[in-house]
Amino acid sequence: MKASKYLCWSLTGGLAVALSGCMTPPVPVQPPPVVATLPPPPPSMPAGGYVGMKSPAKRADGTYGTPNLNNTDQAAVWHLRNALNVAALGCEQAGGGVIEPYNSWITSHAAVLDRYYHAYIKEWQETGWGDWERVYDDNQTRIYNFYAQPAMRTAFCAVARNEVTQIGQVADDDLVAFARASLLRLDRPFVEFYAAYDAWRNYYDPAPPPVVRTVDVPVTPPSVVSTVQPVAEPPTTAAAASDNVSMESGTVPSMATPVGETSVNPSAHLSSEARSFADMQP
Repeated sequence: MKASKYLCWSLTGGLAVALSGCMTPPVPVQPPPVVATLPPPPPSMPAGGYVGMKSPAKRADGTYGTPNLNNTDQAAVWHLRNALNVAALGCEQAGGGVIEPYNSWITSHAAVLDRYYHAYIKEWQETGWGDWERVYDDNQTRIYNFYAQPAMRTAFCAVARNEVTQIGQVADDDLVAFARASLLRLDRPFVEFYAAYDAWRNYYDPAPPPVVRTVDVPVTPPSVVSTVQPVAEPPTTAAAASDNVSMESGTVPSMATPVGETSVNPSAHLSSEARSFADMQP
């Protein structure tokens, strides 16, 4: 009986050894390759930018100001005409292709443009501002200056070239909708430039020095001994007597005070979005 048990155990053990010899050894798990994580490259100065260049501050909603904020329908159409006029005047050295379709548009659609222009002027007249003509002229100049910025000219002209080839096919009833969408596209090169320039400037601006709190040590002021010395009364002279008489009689010698030119901010009393662009650009 014992021999039978030993034989069984030996057979079982041998079978286990034989099976273990046939098993494939586990493959070692390779660790994942180490990928070097590099920091993103620093932002680059946008083409046409320069150190110390001024850019408009961001608005409360994070956007940049342009001449086309909260435009009325009349303003949208006329601002589009202004933008394309700037392109016709300034894009010949940046690809061209604007003058001919622009002239064709303002000629073939002269009646509708004239209607929107007079409605636009009426909006300015109805503001009640006594100087509305001056403010209107200033506003138009700033619109032209905005679209004529040299740093964005190449990108602006590329967009304007595409817009002016389409506008001639726009029906009069669809002009307002087209103008609003077109102005967003025409403003994009300027907004993108401002964002790129601000990213570059903010990256390279030195951080403000850390504020180090100092230990407050009470300081005892030194004691001051006041010594009063008698002052001899100066002798009365003719000049002193003359001064005394002048003061007693109420006559004060005049003093020449330079008068500077009063600086007038044309937008100090603005009351609507149409006038707020006056301070938007440097």
